[in-house]
Amino acid sequence: MKLHWTKAVRRVLALAVAALLAAVPAMAAEDFRSAQAISNFSEDLAAFQDASGLWGYLNRQGEVVIEPAWDYAGDFCEGRARVRGDNQQYGYIDAEGNVAVAPLFTASTDFDNGVACVQWDGAYSYIDEDGVGILDGKWADAGNFSEGLAYAKIDGSYGYIDESGQTAIAPRWDRGRSFSEGCAAVRAGDLWGFIDKSGSVVVEPQYDDAVRFKDSLAAVEKDELKGYIDASGNVVIPLQYEVAGAFEQGRAWAKLDGEYRMIDKTGAEIGANRCDNVFSECAFTDLCRVCRGGLWGYVNLNDEIVLNPVYEKATRFSDGLAAVKKNGVWYFIDEKGTDVLSGENTQA
Repeated sequence: MKLHWTKAVRRVLALAVAALLAAVPAMAAEDFRSAQAISNFSEDLAAFQDASGLWGYLNRQGEVVIEPAWDYAGDFCEGRARVRGDNQQYGYIDAEGNVAVAPLFTASTDFDNGVACVQWDGAYSYIDEDGVGILDGKWADAGNFSEGLAYAKIDGSYGYIDESGQTAIAPRWDRGRSFSEGCAAVRAGDLWGFIDKSGSVVVEPQYDDAVRFKDSLAAVEKDELKGYIDASGNVVIPLQYEVAGAFEQGRAWAKLDGEYRMIDKTGAEIGANRCDNVFSECAFTDLCRVCRGGLWGYVNLNDEIVLNPVYEKATRFSDGLAAVKKNGVWYFIDEKGTDVLSGENTQA
């Protein structure tokens, strides 16, 4: 598919953005400690927000490698990061800060297997890492490919397309979500169920909400209570929670009576910690962020406290490194809580 902008237009826009970046004053080393915000590390870079509200990127040594110039900056995926310019449109940069795809899109996703889903001119389509359209079609709504299929809104209903852009599952649903472990959540009217990759219904629509299968279980909701089912539709963990997170490495966080607790795949509680808020990130690390009394710390997969909750803000660990904010100052810590740049013990 040929999208409606030319290579010359993309080149002009990229040069304009490059000129803007060149005009941004350099940030001194260690200035990141007073940053407004720092995001998770991804591909060894972390987005950060400076005092003016603009976003750039730091490396693991705390050095600014991409100067703040964006209204939004996402994680790096496959060598590209989504950024939003002051035109409120999204594009992509590479790890050196060069504009790889000019900001032209009203919505976009991260790259996955070299493909990203973007909204342009009121419709959704797909581009490669250079911004070139790769499928012969435009859809009213669409998502990233997962297990070879992507949901797409076709003639007013949701179905699924394959990686060539052809309809693989005929549109008949009022909403669709991505495939995971061979199943996708779909909605008929107000109720959610699941289909397999042939389009056959494997769990009849009966839930108020449903999300993807992870670790062979999917969280579902009915009458404002959440629990977990298997791919045959059997309720494995009763619908009793206010919040039910996805399972990773046999662990999930569930909220009961206003408090989060870690559970296993039988629903048994692991450990005795109770948290006000959590980030369940076992897909990335063996440590999870937990919040108690407004401060963040980390626990392991046995719900044992590894780092006490003493931080105002905290990112997930990536290759043994996380960014945390304590007493208004940012640190890059290891899994013992030591700032890797100064040697300071941030747990003290």
